[in-house]
This record gives sequence, C-alpha cells and structure tokens, in this order.
Amino acid sequence: MSLEARAVKRSYGDFSVSLDIAVDRGETLVLVGPSGSGKTTALNLIAGLAEMDSGKVIIDGDDVSSLPCWKRNISLVFQDLALFPHLNVGGNIAYALFVRKVPKKERSRIIESVLDLVRLPGYASRQIHTLSGGEKQRVAIARSLASSPRALLLDEPFSSLDTPLRRELRREFLDIRSRSEAPCIFVTHDQEEAVMLGHRIALMAGGRIIETAAAQELFLAPKTEFAAMFFGAGQVLPCRVLEKRSGGVEVSSPLGVLTIPSHSEYDTENPRLFIPHDAISFPEPQNAGWKPFSARCKGAIFEGSKLVVKLLLSDNCAEISFEAISGPRAKIPAPGSTIKLWVDQSLLRFVN
Repeated sequence: MSLEARAVKRSYGDFSVSLDIAVDRGETLVLVGPSGSGKTTALNLIAGLAEMDSGKVIIDGDDVSSLPCWKRNISLVFQDLALFPHLNVGGNIAYALFVRKVPKKERSRIIESVLDLVRLPGYASRQIHTLSGGEKQRVAIARSLASSPRALLLDEPFSSLDTPLRRELRREFLDIRSRSEAPCIFVTHDQEEAVMLGHRIALMAGGRIIETAAAQELFLAPKTEFAAMFFGAGQVLPCRVLEKRSGGVEVSSPLGVLTIPSHSEYDTENPRLFIPHDAISFPEPQNAGWKPFSARCKGAIFEGSKLVVKLLLSDNCAEISFEAISGPRAKIPAPGSTIKLWVDQSLLRFVN
C-alpha cells in the first residue's frame, strides 16, 4: 500500500496550498507547522473533503482524485473525534461496516479485534458519554482501523488532552501503528509529537512543505533556518566566508573564526550558520575539534531537565543574543559575568 499527492494545489483567495508527498506501506508521515500553515487543508484535499484545483491523489497506484471521500477507503480521525453520541462503542466502530453490509457476525469479530488492538477489550456495549477523553481517542482510532483502510489520516487527535495523557497515548499509538500496514499522515503543530510519531516529518509554512526528513535528521542537521528555529534545535548566527579549503569552509562568526565541514552547502550571498545545542560545551572537552569562545551572561533559566543560559556575543561592535543549554546540575552563572565555552566545529552546518 502507498499514498501519494502529486502536484496537488488549491487556492483560497491570497492563500494557496501546494503539496507533493509520498507515504509508503506502514509509514507515518507527520505534517507539522505553525497554525495557518495549511496542514489541515492538505489533509482535506487528500481525503476528498476539499476539492483540488489541480493534481492527483494516488492510492496503491489508483488515481482516486475524482472519487468522493466515502469511496476512497480512507479513514480519518478528527480533532473533535466525531463519535456518534447515540451509538455505543461497538455501534460507532461498526458504522462503516454496517453501511458496507458486512455480515453481523463478521462485524462483531472486527469490533472485538480492534478494541483489543487499542486496549479496550469488552468496551463494545459502553456508551460514549461514559468514556474518558483518552478512551474516546482510542475508540476513534479503533473505528478508523475497523474498515481496513487503504490510508489513515489523523488531524491533531490528541490536542484536546492534558500533557500526561497525550504522552501516554502517543506511546500507545506507536504500538497500534506497528500492527497496521496502512500508510498514515498525522497532522500536528506540536514539535515533540512530530518527532516522536513520525518516520518522516514534512514541515509546512505558508501552504508549502519547507523541508522533509527523518526526525533525527531534521533536529540535528536541518537544511533551513525555519526548521532549526521551529524545532528549537539550536542557534542560527550570521557569518562571513573567509576561505574554502579541502577540509572545510573557514568563516568569521560571532563565535570567532570557525571551520565548517565541506559537505555543508551555503548561500553565497547570505550564509547562515546553524549551531546545534550539543555542539556547545561548558566544561572543557578532552577530545580535539572543540574551539573556545567567550560570551557575557545575560541570565539563566532552570527548566528542570536542563539549564538554559542566555548569552550575549560581540560581533562588529554589536551584541547578538545566543542561548546555550547545559545539564541541570551545572552551576548557574551570575548575570554580567564572562563565560568561557567550547564549540564542536564538526557539528556545525550552514542553513538557508
């Protein structure tokens, strides 16, 4: 099974969505981005809930672009879940099966099977209003899987839940997904959720996909400044190219003169330097490749699992704000003090 959106476009006045994606069998592609970036619109175009201006939606090699939503055999889980309050859990799960005239005995078997899958065995006779928020989410996912869909689309299904329950359901969702081969597109605005759930992540802004990559790659080596800042993956600083060498590109930056690995491409007119958080060290490292620099402490914020130190860097008589992250046991520096840090040049990259 596979799902593709080829050159799919839709315009709404001054705003337009343009989509080119492919999702493989068993893969979860997360569409993530700020509010208003076009994520839900993209999902609706794929599902057939919104009409395309141009392009194609392909499922298993079949062009379904002209088919209405209910004929595409795509299951959707919405933010508000859209469970039928007048039906019990089993009735909600079996609704699509009933419409397709699946025999009653087979419907009962499927209901019990998907309820076991989402860890709600014996819930078929329960009324919807008696369920907790997390249980309703699981019923919605069970309903989406009951019809053996060719693709699974989810639009921020956990956004209304409190943080501990969201984290619990994310882990359960990963387990459920491991037993389904349907290609899946999961929409969220939550960076942590995107990184945890996606085999790949497509970052959207302004109706376009800015960058697509595996979660670890997007976080540790983003290709765009937008991705680096959206995921909070590190700092981006201006720089000036001094010299190209076989071993790398030498640049002048607010951290001093640095050598960037040669495999990192850059904008010749406006080069921007990405410094991942783990490229900065407060204690002096023992291995080679780290270069010292100094900065003035503006303040520090203790966030439990980490200490965020706000720094000021001097660059051509101007001061640039910079954040460095240390472990929770680090000594909190005094505001106004000068701090010596080290940067691992091998981890630095250019971004566009």
